[in-house]
Amino acid sequence: MAMLETKVNNQQSFGRAVCAVMLAWLLGSLGAAQSSVAPDVTLEDQGQSLLQQGQYQAALAAFWKAVDLRTTRMGADTPNTLQLYEEIGLANEDLRQYPEALIAYTWAQAGLSRTAGSASPDAIRLLTKVGNVWGELGERKQGEAVLQQALDLVDLLSSDGRSEAAFIRLEQGRLAARFGDDVSAQPLLELSLLLYQQTFAPGSPQLAPIYEDLGNLELRHRHFEEALPNYLAALSGYLTLYGPDHPSAARQYANLAQVYREKKQADFALALDYDQKYIQTFFKVQQGAFQTLDNAGKVHFNDQARTAFEHYFEGVFFQREVDEVGSRQLIEDALSSWLTYKGSAYALENGLSALLNQSDSALRNQVETYLSMRQDLAAISTVQPLTVPQANANAARIYDLRGRISDLETQLSGQLGRFQDILLPGVIGVGDLKSVLRPGEVYLDYVWSDISLFVYAYRWDGRLDVQWLPAAGYLRAQFEALRKGAEGGASLETLRPQTQFLYDQLLQPLEATLAGSNALVISPDGPLNFLPFELLSDGKRALLERFVIRYTPSARDLIRLRRSSAHSTLSAPAVFGNPAFSVSAAPASTATRGSGPNPTVAPAPANMVTLPTLASLLRGTRTRFAALPGSESEARQVSNLLGAGTRTYLGAEATSANLFALHSPSVLHLATHGFFLSSPQQREQLPNPLLRVGLALTGAQKAMTGSSAEGLLSGLELAGLSLDGTELVVLSACETALGDAVAGEGVAGLNQAFLTAGARRVILSQWQVLDAETGTLMADFYARYVQGTEAAEALRQSKLDLMERGLPPRDWAAFLLSGV
Repeated sequence: MAMLETKVNNQQSFGRAVCAVMLAWLLGSLGAAQSSVAPDVTLEDQGQSLLQQGQYQAALAAFWKAVDLRTTRMGADTPNTLQLYEEIGLANEDLRQYPEALIAYTWAQAGLSRTAGSASPDAIRLLTKVGNVWGELGERKQGEAVLQQALDLVDLLSSDGRSEAAFIRLEQGRLAARFGDDVSAQPLLELSLLLYQQTFAPGSPQLAPIYEDLGNLELRHRHFEEALPNYLAALSGYLTLYGPDHPSAARQYANLAQVYREKKQADFALALDYDQKYIQTFFKVQQGAFQTLDNAGKVHFNDQARTAFEHYFEGVFFQREVDEVGSRQLIEDALSSWLTYKGSAYALENGLSALLNQSDSALRNQVETYLSMRQDLAAISTVQPLTVPQANANAARIYDLRGRISDLETQLSGQLGRFQDILLPGVIGVGDLKSVLRPGEVYLDYVWSDISLFVYAYRWDGRLDVQWLPAAGYLRAQFEALRKGAEGGASLETLRPQTQFLYDQLLQPLEATLAGSNALVISPDGPLNFLPFELLSDGKRALLERFVIRYTPSARDLIRLRRSSAHSTLSAPAVFGNPAFSVSAAPASTATRGSGPNPTVAPAPANMVTLPTLASLLRGTRTRFAALPGSESEARQVSNLLGAGTRTYLGAEATSANLFALHSPSVLHLATHGFFLSSPQQREQLPNPLLRVGLALTGAQKAMTGSSAEGLLSGLELAGLSLDGTELVVLSACETALGDAVAGEGVAGLNQAFLTAGARRVILSQWQVLDAETGTLMADFYARYVQGTEAAEALRQSKLDLMERGLPPRDWAAFLLSGV
């Protein structure tokens, strides 16, 4: 218990810190008309209202502030104060923050046991909640023991205890169901329903959660007919309690859609109707939730809806097959929903540089502080500490920075609505997309799942198509074989089975829509983010030969970048090449621009502490950053092509200090090593993907020994560059397009980092590229670019030139352009 109380104190402080950012606007709503009501009461009322609206983080903030005020006004162990701890537990449960919920419920239960007795109804109810949360934490035996303790206490009640017993049986049933013991769960839930019906009327809305639980049991066993009445009863109750736009109602829309879709006498029209209701409700809830969540919370929030979107698109596709003409509006609505969903979690992240240009000085200070703290986190997460005290200090600092960064993300998220025109955080319509497409352009947006694949194709002239491609599982094996073969130097002819198969699956169904077009803007999803579409072939010509190809993380990013005006104060171009990594030079003919094994690297110092850092993980892969003499020749040639005034940093001058001293160069060219750490263990040790991807500049090899952070630049640090309006960033290095594919958000990697920094276009590579051949491609690209050829077309022509000269795809197909 002592350990738990210590944790309670720590978590209370942490909870206050996390939630304090919400208090300004909460307190701001306390008008003079409410001056006769105690502020803690008003805050509690607001918290309860926010809880019902599904704005759990904001509710939590209100409850924590109310606790402070009420404890001062009434004392810590009064029923009214302890009720607030229960509400804190409830909000944490809704946020799936179960350790925090356990602490809050335990605190409240202990207080009530002291003041009202352990056998009081309220104490028993809270003990039941403690048992439920133990189950959520995966501790079934502990949960069962606590729930049995609560049931034993019911016998000591002076009242009949039916409602208390019903609640305990409900949680016992949920606990059994959580661990797959449906044989035990079913009778417990039915007994709970029976006991509650003796307290409430049979059709009472308070019974909705039990009906939902019973429906979930039936659905798990694919008993659709039996699940249906339970879900209908649950929906009716939730509509009465909360209205149609609450998360509880949304869950039932999704459940009912599945039931109507899969029961014996399927009703696809009704299933689609419920799918649409779910999508509409999801966006209403999302709008409020996103004002109270950090970036990770937004990604998690969106991820919970992913399967429902896929089912919705299935229904839309089936309806199109039945009535192609009459389903036009339905398809447009479906595309609009996907455009709104995709990229929404990163809308703030990708628009940070634009916020720095706003006249609001307080906002600019917030963004600058946020970016500065992220750079601090990147720096401290890079270098390996040499002593135990330093490791402990670093760990504490990392924990503190993560919390403060999360707080600032939440603060900034609360202001999204003020910058709709800049960040596009709201609804994205088909008309918004059409307004930025150029003549001859077709926008392709893929929706990936493990069992199927959808693609929306929208032309510049307003023509729209959707295709369902159910072979997604087999596609993965094919494009992995294509990537492996291309990177290994296989010829186009050798790769033809994969390039033609993938074309047939991903693009052939769209041929009618592609007719007459000359450019594609592709927004991939899932593993398709790593597919070189340019290589795909209809058997006669590769896609590269037919189209100018651009990539974009989402339509939201495309629209934001194309609507933004050209930057009028760009500085001279800057070129970096062949940094002094402090390792022996490799032969120019075989060097690649990615990190490679180094059998002669010195072992880690014996006294080095094993705090997971970027440096320690790179050492674990026996990484070396070999000299790149070809990149120096490339840099000099690029500099000459870009013209007088170009700033060129070679060798020892290719430093991170010189890079971060830049402000909006028109072009930034970085010819160096790139790295990406992708193993499951590395992901666990450094969960933030932007800390596992990056570039190496002068001193990078020394940084791996723990002696300096100079030169080892993670994506998180690079996102803090001042590149607002920079027309072109070229990452002439290995694997710079790689990262963690985030469902519906693109790739969390260097592309995202440079978009955050403000770049309009980024050229990246998908695999290890050879030093000399990369220099040839880059020289040809810039020769065209400086003559006024648009970047995507210049890259295409340079690739075609190498392809027609017979070079294998390894030497030219790795590079892609992301952006406008």
